[in-house]
Amino acid sequence: MSNPFANTDIELMYKNIKADFDQSITQYKKECENFWYGWALEMEQKVVVNGSEKSADADDSTIQAELITCPYDGKLKIVHCFEAEVYVPIPNTPFKIQPVKKRNSTSSGYSYYMGYNAYSNVSYVNDGDPIEGTIGKDGMADVQLDADRYRGKLLRITFYPEVTKSDIDTLLQSYDETLTDLGGWLDEKWSTQKTEWQKFVKEDFDLTDVLEDFYDGLIQTIIATWDDISHLFKLLSHPEKLAKQLAKYINNPELVAEKLKSAKEEAAKMLTLLKDEARLFVLVKAVYCRIRMLTPAQIVTTIANNLSAILVEVVISFVIPGGAALKAANAIQDVASATAAIEA
Repeated sequence: MSNPFANTDIELMYKNIKADFDQSITQYKKECENFWYGWALEMEQKVVVNGSEKSADADDSTIQAELITCPYDGKLKIVHCFEAEVYVPIPNTPFKIQPVKKRNSTSSGYSYYMGYNAYSNVSYVNDGDPIEGTIGKDGMADVQLDADRYRGKLLRITFYPEVTKSDIDTLLQSYDETLTDLGGWLDEKWSTQKTEWQKFVKEDFDLTDVLEDFYDGLIQTIIATWDDISHLFKLLSHPEKLAKQLAKYINNPELVAEKLKSAKEEAAKMLTLLKDEARLFVLVKAVYCRIRMLTPAQIVTTIANNLSAILVEVVISFVIPGGAALKAANAIQDVASATAAIEA
């Protein structure tokens, strides 16, 4: 039985894999247009008023922030940006600040007739003239209200965004660093993986059918496994608990806890990664390309137990602060199931 990979140009093979990865953002844009699941990949925008956030679809033209109480000093910090791991502003957005007050009313008619108790319905009415403004080029606006006039009043702030193609392009350009970092990670893996291919092409057996069957279900497997891995993020705000769960999979997991404790701001950014669909797409694509680098023999003998391990490696290397250094100092052990890591 001859090996159909015997004449494979392994450097060209990797070049094609890397070229495919480099097109991740282009592919992301294309998949967003997919009728069946494009909605799951679309990015969101968010508005922030004095730390209170409200998210909306990128194509929404009206966003109403949560009601806030005007602070004692009358200062408002207003932000409009994309829901992404890094700050990408959405500039020049008009907004309106409307003072309101509660108007309590009681409705009892039909509910009383049906035997239910009357219920209280809280609504709001305008309480003064609106104040209008525009977000700056940096996606921010500092508003100083008359403290004596507005202090303690409820404020309803409405935004009227118009996300442009230029805004989207700026967002997608923000992923260049992620692509560069993950591209370097793939290059590093290939520097040792190509030795495995050099050995494999000299072997005299055919695993073509096994390889085809594996790739047929690869994307679904990655998505399912990544869903399990994403649960690790839920533990990011509890460093000690996260370290305990990771103890089965890496040596010295307490280093993870130390990193998270000393980098609370970075830990908060990690939580936003779950909402950054484009960056998650790039991470998953990197894992997909990493698996494509494996020889058929490696797939047959190891992939069943190590797919989650590859994903864990990506998470630790590119998500947890200092993860690259942590990984260098610790050997990631075989992972049979990411779910077991978080549910044990």
